[in-house]
Amino acid sequence: MRKLETLRAALLAALPELEEDPDRIRIWIERGTAASSQTGSRALAYKFQANVLVVEMASDITVLFMAVFEWARVNQPELMVPGVDGIAFDADILDNGTADILLQLQLDQAVSAAPKEAGGYDISYLAEPDPFDPSILSIIAPEEAPPLKGFDVIEDMPPWAP
Repeated sequence: MRKLETLRAALLAALPELEEDPDRIRIWIERGTAASSQTGSRALAYKFQANVLVVEMASDITVLFMAVFEWARVNQPELMVPGVDGIAFDADILDNGTADILLQLQLDQAVSAAPKEAGGYDISYLAEPDPFDPSILSIIAPEEAPPLKGFDVIEDMPPWAP
């Protein structure tokens, strides 16, 4: 899956000690599900727990988490929502300088699959929606908000300054 590939790349870039020995990052999936709906679209979605084990890590654990959260900003923005459980982890302290760190991330991956005329499918992994979508700013800038329909305004609204 694409998210796991990009997560591995982000960790390798953030932790030079792992770039020298990339086999010290082990990634696997647990408790995964795949779902598709009975529609004309052949799209599907995965939900799974991604386990990321970093073996004999000597870097500060905060560097690891900063890399994961920077990756999550684009690839799994739900992990960045206040009040949502973050990333579960376990650490096996090996000595005063190294530890085995296991991260457990709840991820999802949407996939589109368009049938080809000659048979088979064109498969593409869908990007996450932009978490900084400017349309959410319509609360601040009412002139940009789409008009509400189906509501009768009975009272005068306060004279808000533009």
